[in-house]
Amino acid sequence: MYNDIVIIGSTNMDLVINVKERPAAGETVLGDRLFTNPGGKGANQAYSCANVGGDIAMISAVGDDVFGEQLLHNLEKVGVHTACIKQIPNESSGVALITVDENGENSIIVAPAANREVTPALIEEYEANIKNAKAILIQLEIPFETVELSVKLAKKHDVLVFLDPAPARELPQKVLENVDYILPNETELAQITNMEVKDKNTAIEASKKLLAQGVKTVIAKLGKDGVVICSNDNEIYIPGEKVSAVDTTGAGDAFAGAFISQIVAGKTVEESVSYANIVGALTVTKVGAQAAMPTKEMVENFMKERA
Repeated sequence: MYNDIVIIGSTNMDLVINVKERPAAGETVLGDRLFTNPGGKGANQAYSCANVGGDIAMISAVGDDVFGEQLLHNLEKVGVHTACIKQIPNESSGVALITVDENGENSIIVAPAANREVTPALIEEYEANIKNAKAILIQLEIPFETVELSVKLAKKHDVLVFLDPAPARELPQKVLENVDYILPNETELAQITNMEVKDKNTAIEASKKLLAQGVKTVIAKLGKDGVVICSNDNEIYIPGEKVSAVDTTGAGDAFAGAFISQIVAGKTVEESVSYANIVGALTVTKVGAQAAMPTKEMVENFMKERA
């Protein structure tokens, strides 16, 4: 059995603590409470995609620990195909330590652990899943050689490539020229282009640099300020949705998973961004990453209420 969408990436258990203000270097602060929440950029995007109806398989790795079992179960309950997620013997699952301040902003430290085993060999093992997909979505929390091979195989089989360039790093031409959709936030866009990004106009200028390097379409996420869509044909601005933010953790991942689900379903780029905007906005109104992501029904209800 093959799926329309293959998401390749990290799977972590998030350990989240709420604080009034995030600590500065050398500072100790008291937090409010600690809770665990399944996360990892790849798993977040897979969860979001499945939660709004996407037909999706995930290629990843978890440890043979209690977190690993919980992470797999959480994905399976929303319909993610997990047969391509390896449980690595004698290894711990990836963990993300997250602090969230009273404004809903977060800081994150990731211990990759089993995610380091998302290797080129694992991708080669599941090449048939990529070959038979319509699109892949990949991020940068796994070894970069795995990213390079995944993109190469997708292009070999005429499969659309969606790249979420986080954590941001320098991206070689041979990767960028094979990317159909890149989805950076404003910070990542600035880092990967070495240009200042502070508003939609500067986001457009930075996006043009990526287009010149071969990317087909740039989806620049500006948080509450909306999204800029740039291609060689046009530039479109989609305003943000007005909501009260509680926790921004996972909002970008929720957007990415929803966006690819809509593109593969045949929606236009503008329609897909508008839909993903709502998914991301609804995610920030609750605490957590996957636990905060809306279902297809929730998104439809929001759209009806807004109309």
